[in-house]
Amino acid sequence: METACTLEESIRRRLSEIHTAAPDSIGAIMDYELLSCDRETGEYVFRCKTMPWMRNIPGTLHGGICATVLDQAMGFVAYCIKPGDGIAPTIQMQVSYHRALIPGEDVIVKVWVVSTTKSLMSFRSEAVQATNPQKLCLSGSATYFYKPAR
Repeated sequence: METACTLEESIRRRLSEIHTAAPDSIGAIMDYELLSCDRETGEYVFRCKTMPWMRNIPGTLHGGICATVLDQAMGFVAYCIKPGDGIAPTIQMQVSYHRALIPGEDVIVKVWVVSTTKSLMSFRSEAVQATNPQKLCLSGSATYFYKPAR
């Protein structure tokens, strides 16, 4: 496992690499930024951007994009804490929708590491609108599977 300092560097490097590795991907488009990283408490805080095209018919952020907001943030942490080279895909995810997110506004996502084993990593997360951080919009949990590179 990495130290807190190198873990933060690893996450920041991963966030910047996504623009080169997958420039048109949802992760690159949403332009995630790591705001804080606390290895002791297992809390990681991200900011991401949403855009008007991500809305549904009523004009709020589409539910699938909401799930992606959480999945991307938890996935960045999973990728950086996995025990070695390989991939860490999502194998299970649960999302609760508490309040609508507004497209075109930034979202703050907090991720907590719940548990890690040799091959599974579990997280929980919460998202709020950056302009109204005291009101919970989304909460979720997910499990990621570590598959070593061959």
